[in-house]
Amino acid sequence: MSAAKYQEVVELFQSAIPEDDGAQLSVFVKGEQVINTSVGVDPDALINVFSCSKALSGIAFAQIVERGLIDLDETVVTYWPEFGVKGKSKITVRQLLSHQAGLPETRLGITNKQWLTDHDAANLLAAERPLWAPGKAFGYHGLSIGTFISELAFKVTGKTIQENFEENVRKPSGAQAFLGLPESEHHRIAPLLPGKGPTPELLKKFGPPENFVSGPYNSHVFRGLAPTDGPEAQYSIPSPLGLKFGHPAAGGVASAEGLATVFQWAVGYGTNNSGLRPDTIEDFSQLQVNGFDLVLDSPNVSFGTIFMKPCGAKPFGSISAFGHDGAAGAMVLADPEGEIVLGYTVRRFTYPGGMDPRIRPILGAIQKVARS
Repeated sequence: MSAAKYQEVVELFQSAIPEDDGAQLSVFVKGEQVINTSVGVDPDALINVFSCSKALSGIAFAQIVERGLIDLDETVVTYWPEFGVKGKSKITVRQLLSHQAGLPETRLGITNKQWLTDHDAANLLAAERPLWAPGKAFGYHGLSIGTFISELAFKVTGKTIQENFEENVRKPSGAQAFLGLPESEHHRIAPLLPGKGPTPELLKKFGPPENFVSGPYNSHVFRGLAPTDGPEAQYSIPSPLGLKFGHPAAGGVASAEGLATVFQWAVGYGTNNSGLRPDTIEDFSQLQVNGFDLVLDSPNVSFGTIFMKPCGAKPFGSISAFGHDGAAGAMVLADPEGEIVLGYTVRRFTYPGGMDPRIRPILGAIQKVARS
C-alpha cells in the first residue's frame, strides 16, 4: 500500500504542529488516500475554513457553467440585468469572479447581517459604482465574490450556491464539508483559537516592510469586518447564525478530509470518474490575474476564476495547480502534476494569515514522494 511511503511526512506534520494549535491533514495521491491524520483535534472535527469556502463554492459554480447555464465570458447583465448600472454593463462573469470588477465592498459599507442575508449584499453591490475601472486592476473580493457566486447561481437555477453545493457536490461526494451547517451538527465544531503572535523569525520572513502603510483599498474593505462584540456579533462568520448561513466566500466548515474529498471527487485523479470535466477544471484554473493586489496590499498574488493559483508568495504546486487558502491557515489544493489533492485545517490563527507557512515543507515532502 503506497500510504506507507508517506509515514515520514506524517511524522513531519506531527512534529511541526503543536498539540495546542490543533490541525488536520488529509492527502490523496492518484485517487488513494495516503494520509489522514491530526494533531490536538479529532480528525473528524469540523473547523471554520474561511476562504477555503471559495474553493467549495467554486466547484459547485463550475458545475453550473459546465451545464451551460452560464458562460464565463458573457456579461454579468446577461443573467443579472440590475447589475448593469454605474459603468458595470460590460463586466464579464469571468472578470467579476477573478477579483477584477472593483466591487470588494460598497462605499458606505455592508453590515454583517446584510452579508448573511440572501440577496441583500448582492443588491447593494449591484447598485454600486466600481472602486476602480473594471479590468484595469485587481483586488481581493474577500466576501463579495461569494455573494456574486451565489446571486448568479440563484439567477439561473433558482437556488443559492449553498443549496447547489449541498445537492450537487457534498451529497454525491459524501464530504464532511459544509456551506451552511445544520444545527444538529454544530456540536462537531472545534472552535477557533486566537493566534500566539509571530516569532521574530516569522516577522522577518513574512512581516511587512518597516515603512509599510496600509493602502486606501485595504483600509476601506477591512475597516469593520466581523466585530466580536456589539449587535453585529450575532452575524459574524463563526456565530451560530453564520454557521447556519454558510457564507460562500468565508463561512464554510470542514474537516481536512472533507476539503480533500470535495476536490478529489471533482478532479477524479486516479479514477475514470470525476465530478467535473477536465476542460472545465482547466478553464477555471487558468491564470487570470497576477501581480499587485489593491485590497491585500501585496505585490505577489495570483488568481484563476474563483480559485487561487500558486505564486512566489504561496508556491503550493505546479502551473496547473489550483485551490484556496483560508484566513486562519487552512488550505485545499489539487495539482495534476503528481495527481495530488491536499486538505489542511488548523484551529489556531497562524501568522501572517492565509496558507499556514508550516504546511509548505510538509507539502514539499508530499510532492517529492508523489512525483518520485
